[in-house]
Order: sequence, then structure tokens, then C-alpha cells
Amino acid sequence: MGRKVKLRLWSRIAYVDLVHEVAEDLAREAGFSKNAALNIGLAVREAVINAIKHGNGMEATKPVEIAFEQNSDLFRVRVRDEGPGFDWDRTIDPLDPENIFRTSGRGIFFMKHFVDQVTFLRRRGKGTEVVLEKRLEHVGGAGRGGEVMKRRRG
Repeated sequence: MGRKVKLRLWSRIAYVDLVHEVAEDLAREAGFSKNAALNIGLAVREAVINAIKHGNGMEATKPVEIAFEQNSDLFRVRVRDEGPGFDWDRTIDPLDPENIFRTSGRGIFFMKHFVDQVTFLRRRGKGTEVVLEKRLEHVGGAGRGGEVMKRRRG
């Protein structure tokens, strides 16, 4: 059985904490450990900040859409903006010594390290969609007649 939750918010940095909290709570409800849920929340936070700041250019009247989806195998979050898009292959490497003190490039780096899969999609018309995915692992139930979720570390 799947679960879906959708948010549509204006491009305001003030909403980032709310989205982070929702992401973390939904990840915990999906069965992730406290640390894994925190990491998912941080990945979603970075995606939303990028959508507001770089995607929508801080234009408060442009919305950001966040869709959370969960099924028995996967927790997926889609973050969409209405901006002009960007070339995600040209983001800087924050680990390169010449970039250590630069503030840009870290959000995508964090996203890629906090979840299993990060995909960037150009939306028809305008905007970017970032898809964050974290797998759920299952093991057979021990005499209970059901499945017990094994939390993935990370």
C-alpha cells in the first residue's frame, strides 16, 4: 500500500524548516531510523533551498511543489520549481581544494550522500524536478506472520 503527501508552497526560505520537519517525520513513519530520517530531511531541505534560491530565483510568487511517495520498497521525494533550470553536470565539486571555502555546490553533494539516488529532470516548459530516493529493506518476520522492516543505515 502506498502513501502520498503533497505540499505546494511559495518560494520563501521561511518554509524550509517546515518542509524539513515534514520530510523527517514521514521518513520516520516509513520505518527509517532517527539518523536515516534526519539525513532524508536534510536532503529534502537542500533540494527545496535550491528550488527556491536557484530555481525560482527567490521570487516569492513562484511555487515549489514537494511530493512524498512511499511504497513497500521505496521512499521518494520530488521537488519541483518553475525556474529556468540549470545544468546540474556543471556544479562545482565542493571537495576540490580550490572550492573548499565556496558556499555553492554543497547542496547537491549533500543530497547525493544522504539518499540512495538523486535524479534531475528538466520539466516540459520550465523548471527542474529533483527526485530523491531512499530504499527500504525488508526481512521475513520472525514468527509474527508479517514483514519486519530492516532499517537501512545512513
